[in-house]
Order: sequence, then C-alpha cells, then structure tokens
Amino acid sequence: MQRNRPFPAIILSGLLALLPLPAQAAPAAPAAGGETWLFAAAACPPWKDVKGDPEQNARLNGACEKDIDLILSGMRAAFDLPDSRVVTLLNEQATGAGVSGAITALAARVKPEDRVIFYINIHGGRIEGLYKGYEVKDEVFAWYTEERPASSEAATASGAWMTARAFRDLINQVMAREIVTIIEACYADAALSDYIDNVHDGIGGRGEDWDGREAVIFSSYEEQVANFTPDETEALFTKIFSQTLAEPDNRTLFDAFEEARVETHRAVRENCARDHTLKELVQGWQSYRELCTQMPNAWDPFGLLDDITLMRANYGTQSSF
Repeated sequence: MQRNRPFPAIILSGLLALLPLPAQAAPAAPAAGGETWLFAAAACPPWKDVKGDPEQNARLNGACEKDIDLILSGMRAAFDLPDSRVVTLLNEQATGAGVSGAITALAARVKPEDRVIFYINIHGGRIEGLYKGYEVKDEVFAWYTEERPASSEAATASGAWMTARAFRDLINQVMAREIVTIIEACYADAALSDYIDNVHDGIGGRGEDWDGREAVIFSSYEEQVANFTPDETEALFTKIFSQTLAEPDNRTLFDAFEEARVETHRAVRENCARDHTLKELVQGWQSYRELCTQMPNAWDPFGLLDDITLMRANYGTQSSF
C-alpha cells in the first residue's frame, strides 16, 4: 500500500515555464460547446510513515499538497480552467465519505456536453476488500483516516477505503460526454479489469443513450510501485505529466501522456541504475522489478485521449466524437 522512494536506497534490504500562449490559441473545449471540469483528490494519511525517520515522513506526507498543485498547474495550462470548475480535496477532506459526497455533488452540476477530468493520488494496492458485501481482491484506495483501519475488509465495508470498482461506480454517476480518470497510486493498473468490465446498459451503466467516452490513466502497472521524485517530495509521474501538459509541442492529451509515461520509466530506471552494476540489480531482482520498472498505462478503448486537444496547440480542431 505504498509509493516507495527510489530503489538505490533500499535495494539491499529488499523492501518494498509555462510558455506564453499563442495569441490565436483557443481553449480546448469538449464537443458541442461544453466545459471542462477538474476533480482532484489526494490523501497522505498520518499513519503511513517510515519508522524512525521523522524527516522522511514529513517529506512523504507533504507530497499530496504538492501533487495537487502540480496537477492544477498542468491542467490549467492545458485547459484554462477557472476556479469555478475545479474541485480539490486534500488529506482530511479526502476521506472516503468526503470523496463520495463531492463526486455525487459534482455529478449534479455537470452538463451532458461537458468534460470531466478526475485525478486521485492515494496509497493503493491489490488486496482483499468488500464490494457490495462480497469479498474481492482488487486495487484498494486508502483514503484519509487518522488511524490505520484494522483491516482492508473492514475499511472497504465502511467506505473509509474504496475498492477501485466502488470508486468507478461513483464516477459512473457522472453523465458528461468525456470522462478521463487519472490514478496516481502504487499498483494502479490492478484496477484495469474493473474498467474493462465497466460496460452494461451502455458504458458505466449510464444507459444505452449515453454517447460519451471515457479513458483511464494509471501511473503504474499492476506489479509496480509509483515512485516519488528522488527528493521524495512529489509523485514522479504527476511531476512529469504536469510538465508535459504545459509543453507547446504536445497537441493532444494523449501526446502529453505518452511523453510523460516514457520519461517516467526512463527516470526511474536511471535512478535505480545509478551507482549499481547490472549484477547488483539482478541480485535484487524482486525489488528491482517492483520498484524500478514503473511504466504508466492507459485504457482508452475509443481514442478519447487522442481527441482532446490541448489549449496551446492551434490546429483548427477540437474534441469531437
């Protein structure tokens, strides 16, 4: 359930400018004149710590606020978002109940022609939980609690934590035409099957008449942690993605994601290889595989990410379906 610091520090233990906008650039509006919304929630619970290292704890627990600021900066550069269409929940606000209530409230405000981008930053892992009263093994999101819950089953039963499919069901309330979810969490891609199976009576149970699309971005594959930056102050993928969103050469949201996924993978491998021989890395294979191969992934069955044009690129086209 953790996002780890870089590999070299723990291999032996086996632990786990914004550029000026072109004058002619137009906001990247969704199809049919809709508006873009951002929902961003991040939870760094106080019980998630590195025992015996208060300074490191402070850095790690302060990352959520920085990550929210990063994603806001990147998304505002890409979509010119006003405060009125931004919802943020941080730490004590980002409880299971807080997230559930905020998404339900947002669903009531969003229009059918709108676009909604969800960003969540939490500790996650593929573990046992309860979904609608049934035992499941799923990616579980650890929303903010003052104390660590006694068990993942109890936490998901109470709603303090959420299985990925329970979180998916919350988003299924949103009837916007374009929905993008970004999951910044360890083992995030363990939720992929939940989204692949999110088709019944139309995508997400929204009904056969819903003509929208959705895409999901995962910060790591199922067996990979999502790393912090080397100074342990920010989530690495979020840091890089926020930068690629603001780069003028990236025409679409897919372009920005594709650059960020590759740069994230390269940065993690480079950091892990620093001051280590290949033999040493192979000897620590289990840790290396988990900590040093992070590669973000996306589920985008209908090409939504490719059709979302970023604000700086003026190619005369906007998102359409």
